Amino acid sequence: MFATYAALVRSSSLAVLAYRGRLLVGLLTDFFPFLLMAVWLTVVAGSGPPRGWTAGDFVGYYAAAAVMWHLSAQHVIWQWDADLRSGDLSVRLLRPLHPFHQYTAEDLGHRVTSLAVLAPALFIAAMALPALNYGLTVPRALLAIAATVTAYTVGLLMASLVGLLGFWSTQTVNIWMLWWGLGSFASGWIAPIQLMPTWIQAIAIWLPFRSTMGFPVEVWTGRLTAAETTLGFGVAFGWAAVFAGLYVTLWRRGVRRYQAVAG
Repeated sequence: MFATYAALVRSSSLAVLAYRGRLLVGLLTDFFPFLLMAVWLTVVAGSGPPRGWTAGDFVGYYAAAAVMWHLSAQHVIWQWDADLRSGDLSVRLLRPLHPFHQYTAEDLGHRVTSLAVLAPALFIAAMALPALNYGLTVPRALLAIAATVTAYTVGLLMASLVGLLGFWSTQTVNIWMLWWGLGSFASGWIAPIQLMPTWIQAIAIWLPFRSTMGFPVEVWTGRLTAAETTLGFGVAFGWAAVFAGLYVTLWRRGVRRYQAVAG
């Protein structure tokens, strides 16, 4: 499986490089969090920063959010939808590797290639802006990396699970957009969770959306206590297990009724 993953990641990376225009557009969308950062900096300039936050904190938060958006935002839902609509899933079913792993390896190839382009820009920005110095210690850096990997895993399982609804519905992308649109408020994407009303924070920490964005960003920026970090990992692992179990169940039921239809 590892050899197959390596080959698929490599071929996917070459495909990304072959469509450089699409790569450029994708990289531009990765900078969208900086638009939200500009909004918050405008608010801070007009009425002062919220308690416990500075303008530099917002810069550091949304810079980390831009990286997390690149690493955890899921695109496999569109591939699931396209293959189910066109019947191309039939080809994937003939291969020895499960379609889930095929989609994952191809997705990783896209991310590795674009991250190689994005990383130098972020490195230059970190050298130029003191606010991007997160003061990482070795233990916190390891926790931040673990939180990032966990965020990708939870997001991938969640998107793949919604993708399986394509066995029963032609509206999987719309379902996903609605699901993530509502969840973006609880993910830390629109605004940091810690700045939201208390009742929203109490709900958001138990939902899967924070695990894919806000939690790893908060670990990177050092805004969590040891107990809060432990709780965050526990919630993320719990949702990963739930999504994995539901995925296996829906896959077994859905693939039995799959009929390739193409025009």
